[in-house]
Amino acid sequence: MPYTYSLVQFVPDPARGEFVNIGAICGEEDSGDWAIRWISNYTRARALDARGYLAAAKAFSAVLDEAVGDDERLPLGAQVPTVDWLRGLAVDMNNVVQLTDPAPVVADSAEGALDLVFERLIVDPARTRYRFKKKHQAQAAARRAYRAHDVPEEAVKGQSRVASRAYDFQFDFAVHNGRAVQLAHCWSFQLPNQVELTEQVKAWAWMVHEIREHGGSLVSEGGLEVPRGHDVDVAVVYVPPLDGGSSAFEEAESAFDELGVTAVESDHADTVGAEAARRLFAAV
Repeated sequence: MPYTYSLVQFVPDPARGEFVNIGAICGEEDSGDWAIRWISNYTRARALDARGYLAAAKAFSAVLDEAVGDDERLPLGAQVPTVDWLRGLAVDMNNVVQLTDPAPVVADSAEGALDLVFERLIVDPARTRYRFKKKHQAQAAARRAYRAHDVPEEAVKGQSRVASRAYDFQFDFAVHNGRAVQLAHCWSFQLPNQVELTEQVKAWAWMVHEIREHGGSLVSEGGLEVPRGHDVDVAVVYVPPLDGGSSAFEEAESAFDELGVTAVESDHADTVGAEAARRLFAAV
């Protein structure tokens, strides 16, 4: 899959033009798979830092970390990274931290792309290499399924905050036509922090229970109705656990059965797209 990356450079004296590559940002818009990585050894950067600017550059790296963070934690209304956003950073940032013009790289994930970038372009051992799959694979599969079944883009709202009584939860997708016809969420059960993942599953399950009992509203779509009961389809697309199993997945499977949720692996996301189209067009 083609990804886009930019190198993050520390330029302590822009007039002299000397720089050190201190990190890289990489992503792909369709899947929403973005990642950022920093060098682990700043010796070369310190050698150039005659004016003491490295601390400020490191502080700004936290801003980029937040912008390219896990989309489970993005606050409502936060900008999801895009190639245009990355291109804008490359144009606008011209002080002690600069970004190179975005360039393509082929890999199977953003983390895999960063492995390649660090190996070829950055003089530093890759600090962390992820061998598990994040939820972006499931999100991309869901998007492809919606397109394959001609679900209009304007009917699919990503990162949709749903409220029901005193509770709220951000679903990855809401398909609507005057009111919600499907709420879909994606999971990767390969994540290493199974305790945190289990808590997220429990929060999602309680929210689905509230919707089944009381209905709700799409906060991010001006309060459109989310009907109660099974008048709204609740679906899950997930990356299955690794061979070692997943305690969070065991919790999720129990919730899927109890709540009557359609849950499929990312390879079978077509089922979710087909049901969204059926409900959407039936409501026209």
